[in-house]
Amino acid sequence: MLKKIWRALVRRYGAWRMLHVALGSAIAGLATVLLLEAALPIRTEAPAGATGADVELAAAAGLLDGRQSPEKAAARIARVLRPGLFKSAAPLGDKPMADKTIEKILSQLKLQCIVQIDGQPTAYINVENGGLKKCRVGETVADLFTVVNVNKKSVELTIIGHPVTLSL
Repeated sequence: MLKKIWRALVRRYGAWRMLHVALGSAIAGLATVLLLEAALPIRTEAPAGATGADVELAAAAGLLDGRQSPEKAAARIARVLRPGLFKSAAPLGDKPMADKTIEKILSQLKLQCIVQIDGQPTAYINVENGGLKKCRVGETVADLFTVVNVNKKSVELTIIGHPVTLSL
């Protein structure tokens, strides 16, 4: 039955138009589901007469109850938190991705010249797709690096906390 209806529609409107209608209907259905999911908040079971703030305060007080030992409180909190929600603060030097990021930023930098302006050594560094930047000691440039020291023929920088030297 559906096959006959589909064939009749394809003969009348064409396969390409029917494909557009089918995809449009699917997208409209998915958008409706997304809107309903966003509009209906996820709720937990609460005692009668309790507001949302009361439930949250009670849950927080139960997790951080002062009568428990710190180990038990930490274990209860660890059960509540989703695994992988927080990342450890390991130093970046142990991460190969950090080294690649530093190398990528360093490849975009080229020291053009070092001059004295108002008695202070000033370096001009060309940042790829950013133009020529005037850099003095202590300045952070384009959230990429911080200038630590300006020497006669080199500039010492820190990129994500790692020391790097640019030379003429």
